[in-house]
Amino acid sequence: MRHLNFFPLMLFAVVELTSTFGTAIAEPADGESFGNWTINCESEAQGSREGCFIIQNLVLRDGGQRVLQIAIGYVVETPDPIALLSLPLGISLPPGAEIQIDSHAAHRIAIERCEPNGCRAGLKLKPSILSNLLAGKQISIKFYDAKRQPIAVPLSLDGFEQGLASLSPSN
Repeated sequence: MRHLNFFPLMLFAVVELTSTFGTAIAEPADGESFGNWTINCESEAQGSREGCFIIQNLVLRDGGQRVLQIAIGYVVETPDPIALLSLPLGISLPPGAEIQIDSHAAHRIAIERCEPNGCRAGLKLKPSILSNLLAGKQISIKFYDAKRQPIAVPLSLDGFEQGLASLSPSN
């Protein structure tokens, strides 16, 4: 029966270790990969971390010019994740762009502005879109060239769920 005297001390040590490790917050690591998605973290001028996104780039084999970038992550303004697209210059702006997940209905996105390194579009990921992304296999981004001919770019969702979970504000 003598060994029972140590039980409260061992229990206290286990509880103390659990509470110590339970409060550790794992931050996503810039450059960490999850399938086809890579974490990219932005910093403010003062060096503090502003936010992290999971990204996927599509570049041309010849010359390495970026054709498309999709970045998905969280911003302070909303608890829902957002998707940001960077599209090439010279595209037709009026039709905007579309995101389609597998065979689900496409979601139109207005192109907000063009800058010297590409045109920008953004979309708040409503729960229905997010659930399709989490269960999906492929996302297709469609935009239109200068002659208004559609260009559809398929991207893999391999690793998307794990990558997004690593960015979750609840982590």
